[in-house]
Amino acid sequence: MAAYRPADRMVLPPVNAEKYQIVCHYCAVGCGYHVYKWPEGKAGGLLPDQNALGVDYTKQIAPLSGDWIAPAHHTVVTERDGQRYHIAIVPDKECVVNKGHHSARGGTLGSSLYRPDGPTHTRLTHPLVYRSTKQSPTTWDDAIDLTARVIYGSILRDGNDSIFMRVFDHGGGGGGFENNWAVGKFFFNAVQTINCGIHNRPAYNSEVHASRDMGVPEWNYAYVDAELTDTIVLWGTNSYEAQTNFYLVHMLPNLQGSTVKGKEAARPGEQVGPGRMIIIDPRRTSTVVVSEQAGGKERVLHLQLKPGTDIALANAIARVVYEREWHDKDFVANRVEAETVQPFLEQSLQIGKSLDEVLAEAENITGLSRAQIEQAASWIAETKSDGSRPRAIFLYEKGVIWGLKNYQNVGSIVNLALLTGNFGKPGTGCGRLGGHQEGYVRPAYRGPRPAPYIDDLLSQGQGNVFYVAGCNPAITTLNAQRMRETLQTRGKLVRDALDANFAADNATKAQAILEATRQGGLFIIVQDIYLTATAQYAHVVFPAAAWGESPITSINGERRLRLDEKFMDPPGIAEPDWKIFGMLAQRIKALAQADGNTDIVQRFSGFEWTTAEEVFLEGGASFADGVKASTERYKGVDYNFLKAAGNNGIQTPVTIVNGKPQGRVRYFENGEPFYTESGKAKMLPTPWPGFPAIVQEQINKYPYFLTNGRNNNWQTLYNDMNIPFFAERTPISFIEISPEDAKKEALQAGDLVRLFNDYGETTAYTVISTSVKPGMIFMLFAHPNTTANSLTTPYVDPEVIIPYYKGSAVGLQRIGRLADLDARLTYQPNNFEKVV
Repeated sequence: MAAYRPADRMVLPPVNAEKYQIVCHYCAVGCGYHVYKWPEGKAGGLLPDQNALGVDYTKQIAPLSGDWIAPAHHTVVTERDGQRYHIAIVPDKECVVNKGHHSARGGTLGSSLYRPDGPTHTRLTHPLVYRSTKQSPTTWDDAIDLTARVIYGSILRDGNDSIFMRVFDHGGGGGGFENNWAVGKFFFNAVQTINCGIHNRPAYNSEVHASRDMGVPEWNYAYVDAELTDTIVLWGTNSYEAQTNFYLVHMLPNLQGSTVKGKEAARPGEQVGPGRMIIIDPRRTSTVVVSEQAGGKERVLHLQLKPGTDIALANAIARVVYEREWHDKDFVANRVEAETVQPFLEQSLQIGKSLDEVLAEAENITGLSRAQIEQAASWIAETKSDGSRPRAIFLYEKGVIWGLKNYQNVGSIVNLALLTGNFGKPGTGCGRLGGHQEGYVRPAYRGPRPAPYIDDLLSQGQGNVFYVAGCNPAITTLNAQRMRETLQTRGKLVRDALDANFAADNATKAQAILEATRQGGLFIIVQDIYLTATAQYAHVVFPAAAWGESPITSINGERRLRLDEKFMDPPGIAEPDWKIFGMLAQRIKALAQADGNTDIVQRFSGFEWTTAEEVFLEGGASFADGVKASTERYKGVDYNFLKAAGNNGIQTPVTIVNGKPQGRVRYFENGEPFYTESGKAKMLPTPWPGFPAIVQEQINKYPYFLTNGRNNNWQTLYNDMNIPFFAERTPISFIEISPEDAKKEALQAGDLVRLFNDYGETTAYTVISTSVKPGMIFMLFAHPNTTANSLTTPYVDPEVIIPYYKGSAVGLQRIGRLADLDARLTYQPNNFEKVV
């Protein structure tokens, strides 16, 4: 990729430029933007009445004003009719989510758009079918026909569960409600397989089963609650980098004492003032450093616990709260199922032991001091001097979700929020921050809980077809090296069968493919926007439309439902995901009709959609809320409503009041019941489980505990590697290693190292940083070129089959240096602290 050189001048949109509303398609925060589109060769002027933004560009533009069009906000696209248009994407000042600000991700939205003469020219433009020893472009009819014949034949011969799938459940970036309804209807109502996985998980499940089982929908708060609270608890999240504008626009002003908390949150006589922040993370991240500098160290408590010990810490904090009688007795008595309280007290809080014993044990497990644990409890729950209760909001993410024991990790934090009564009031709540936006709306999953662990089954030779849509398991699944070996070896048997039948028609090829699956072969289908690492193994590749190329809807981290309008064509003949599944279902239906198979005909009926809104409305009308904790209900809302609502949208779940849709700010206000049969929340026993044997074996064998995460990029970098701003910053993955360990290993910043354990190996360059303690290494998650996921074990939480991505151990070997990286990278620590 050519070096990124920002333009030194920009073309302004003219006053008659087309204007669209969209939401950033990266993280769950969902910042609002406006898209301006106008023909190449035309431009607006510098005066306010000469450009679409109404800004006077004859004067210096204030920084962070939202009035500037940066080079990464802009591109020139070529539509299918050959016409070229300028596109400028600028933050929406009226959107309450970001208030005119953008993150590093949102600031490159213009760069992410497809242009045949730019870095994104590698987008998939046509269907590909394996023939003549390579993937060759073909027509939709040809690719759909071959795929339909194999899926149909596999169902007839070996049953529904011979079809394996791994698909998105994303919002803005992966398809929204429209594409999620289509994929669910296809696999659950039509194919009816139980062998399913969701993008980063090798089974069909929720990352927050525990919270939902306890009656608590995971997105129960609003962003304004972070402005109104007394204490923000960030657990397993680097919010400054990963949820940037939620942190900068809503959290940081509270920490600095500049929010409206006094007006909106205070009861008469209640104390108000700057908030506090507790950050629970084994790394000293940029969030810790920025918070300390902006709010003062006296208002920030960083609990730098040993990786994987979150459950023990949550239980210890809760025990201090209970022992000091700081818990909300009325809330627990009236809003929590009584029969669940005692098991929580006995198993989580260990009330059979003294507080001294419990805290001594917690100190040993977590590596934190008793004073730190007690300070956290005090900040969360100690009664104020005026007698009022403090308010806390608990926000957790991947460090907990992908931590040691997902179910108990999440449950222990929800327990703490319930114990302290932090629901149903401004400034309270307990939920995940979210990786991406959500657009989940599907028919009910037919399989068991826990669902089948499909990575294991695939590696054992099970399944005939593996359909991968909008995700990249060759890089992002756990124990990814095993996945690549499976795709390579099993896929080769199908490639050999196709090579042996190169002169045959699709019907004959389909039979040859099915015969190869008898011998252990795997027919691989990938549906995506780029030729990902997984797609390189595929026998059929479907090119999908991306954000901005088809209308989609999704909700952000505070359940704010918005419409992303279409403002450009997809590349080549790519199509939206919903349309691809529709075409495939209709072809399978036709094959079944020809055979007189009425059951299959019925199952694959109802896919004749012609517009995205048809799919959206069908999903909204059909969605049976099988999981009561689901928060994405939108019945009664259509595209016209959402267009009028703009980038502020409506906060789901939606109810109809006097014939009009009405949203809600937060859950459980005014006695609203929890999502259980009794209407009361459940507490969950969460005893400290210790490390699983398979992980402990690696810890005992290798010197460095390995964890991973994001670095101001989108987690899978699926677009980032085609955006110069990101691709040049992190051409391969990096590790963070402590100065002490770097000295021990004779490492200099920028050295290339090999990391290895019993499950795989990979390479990375070295960043020496105070963010990690000695004995621990942090690595960038899921980099397409050198993935940390080759080093994760196959361990999953057996209750819910959620991977333990954050825990493994590795050996390290210096390889040398890459001169081209030395020429363009600084190797400076990402947490802004210089290494002395």
